[in-house]
Amino acid sequence: MNTNKRLIIGLLAISCCLMAPAQQLLSLDSCLSLARQHNCTIRSAALEVAVSQEMKKQMLWKYFPQVSLQGFAFGAAKPLIDADVTEMGLQGETKDLLRTTFELLDAIAKEKDPNASVSSEIKMLRWGARANAQAVQPLYWGGQIVTANKLAQLGIDASRLKQEVSERDVEQEVTDTYWLIAGLIDKRQTVSKVLSLLDTISNIAQVAYNNGLVTTNDLLRVQLKQNEMQTKSLQLEDGIQLASRLLCHLIGQPYDHELLLQPLNDDDIIALSEQPDTIIISNRPETKLLELNIRYNQMNRRLTLGETLPHLALGITGGYSNFFEKHTANALVFVNLSIPLTGWGETAHRLKQHDLKIQQAELMQQDLTEKMSLQNRQIYDHLIESLKLMEQHRSSRNLAQENHRISLMNYQAGVGTMTELMEAEALLLQAENAYTDALITYRTALHKYNDYNR
Repeated sequence: MNTNKRLIIGLLAISCCLMAPAQQLLSLDSCLSLARQHNCTIRSAALEVAVSQEMKKQMLWKYFPQVSLQGFAFGAAKPLIDADVTEMGLQGETKDLLRTTFELLDAIAKEKDPNASVSSEIKMLRWGARANAQAVQPLYWGGQIVTANKLAQLGIDASRLKQEVSERDVEQEVTDTYWLIAGLIDKRQTVSKVLSLLDTISNIAQVAYNNGLVTTNDLLRVQLKQNEMQTKSLQLEDGIQLASRLLCHLIGQPYDHELLLQPLNDDDIIALSEQPDTIIISNRPETKLLELNIRYNQMNRRLTLGETLPHLALGITGGYSNFFEKHTANALVFVNLSIPLTGWGETAHRLKQHDLKIQQAELMQQDLTEKMSLQNRQIYDHLIESLKLMEQHRSSRNLAQENHRISLMNYQAGVGTMTELMEAEALLLQAENAYTDALITYRTALHKYNDYNR
């Protein structure tokens, strides 16, 4: 019965292991793809492009007629017109005649109806209403509407270029972090191999010590080296965890304490002759942004100039009113021409400011273009230098591996000392780590070169 239980438990454990999803291998391309989809900086840049596009759509409405509706109604507690006709500035015979006329009319009215009366007082306009509709079509607005639409399109172009710069910078950061983690994992494997070798050496040294062939100092050297490697292993683990958190943040994924990355290798390293210096400054988005900055200042100058030019508009308006219990409706077409006659002195100084800003933008373009040229050369030189250093460190690593192999054989044969073996161990670790650092530097330099060489 117990045997059956153990068999069932074992089968369940095996099935659980088979059903567990395998951890996905993250390549650099997949990390870059995830960053383009989920990185906050890239998504914010995309939203900025959408904002610029909405501003462009907003400015398009300036070409269409501006339509407005107005309504007005009132009701008064007392009539707005309350006056006595006989007291309206009349004098002399005219006033007496008018008063006599109203008295005669009042007497005639009472003869027909004792309750009727005719008064000289006028009371009217206790309520009223009015509605108006107007449409104005700009015909010429000093070029401001056309310029504003061009500025809106300029904003879209600038936002897209900034998005391109943001994507490039984020991708470079993702690449640096990715290869940093890969390098730390490679160093961890190197330290693990060294610890395994030290365990073997420790066993050999212990046997030799028991036979009186080595001293206590030899055992202590091995133990100290083991402690040193264990400390390095802990430091590498902390570095891997921190860098993994950063990479998960950059690609917008939940944190995984043990990312499965592609191994660090040099299988696809290309030769120096295949690395031409082909970075073109005019293709860089920063160069295009500098050109847009000059155009932006030129268009702002055009807007300021448009404020001083004539404005011409065609309009139509129609209205309805109800006053004195009389319904009235009317419509008219009008042309509005506005010609500014003052403010030229102020505008001249504003135009001069724009001219100076355009000169500043041109100087900035010249200065930054020269700096970008130097930066492009630096990127290329750094790539070539990193490739040469990687080749040198690879040669040094091979030599250190051979030196360690010979030292270990000599020690096992009894013709080598513990000191020589520990020195070979240290040289091997140093050479392995130096080669890993050189390979990472080359990987990041190559990605940066390719990004700037698009």
